[in-house]
Amino acid sequence: MVDRAQIDITMSTIVALIVPASEPTSIDQKDIDSVLTRPLTIGQGPAGLLIGSQRDQVEVIAGPNRIEVRDLSGRSDFALRKIPTVLGFFVKAASSKLISYGINFILAVPCSKPDTWITDNVLARDISEKTGKTLLGGGISLKVSAGEKVWRVKLDPTENDHLTVDFNASQKIEKLPSEEELKVELTQQFEDLMSFLDQLGL
Repeated sequence: MVDRAQIDITMSTIVALIVPASEPTSIDQKDIDSVLTRPLTIGQGPAGLLIGSQRDQVEVIAGPNRIEVRDLSGRSDFALRKIPTVLGFFVKAASSKLISYGINFILAVPCSKPDTWITDNVLARDISEKTGKTLLGGGISLKVSAGEKVWRVKLDPTENDHLTVDFNASQKIEKLPSEEELKVELTQQFEDLMSFLDQLGL
């Protein structure tokens, strides 16, 4: 069973994909102050407008077809985090049609001999037999149907007895769920991921 106390939540994210607006969206900094705590760092990058609040431990990337809100706090008390509020603000400001949204987690999970664990628990056991080569390990990417959502789960071994777990649960939508619904979803998807990892044998 996964030892939750030892899990490092590197990042929690919600991403909304939108139809690009015909004209660039202009957002007043005073309005941003209503959802993010100063001081703010604001810049422009290849992916779009970059906004960060160190006090909130939140980063926003607002591009023409993608709005991503990242929580870098490492905490799993999602009902108290600002991701849904901030995402709702920027989606509304974009005034564009929604395509889909995804809930994402990047975790570092303790795992003794992660290469061996992947070989024994996830990869096909007859790979070595088929190829005539000794299988030492490797990363994997899984695509799983989970109700209305599609999960994409990547598992990569690290050299310090951990697995990096990159999880995405996406769903096509035309309207973003409410802030409260998103908070519930963050918690539920995290719990479902923990159960999935338990079922894999971590």
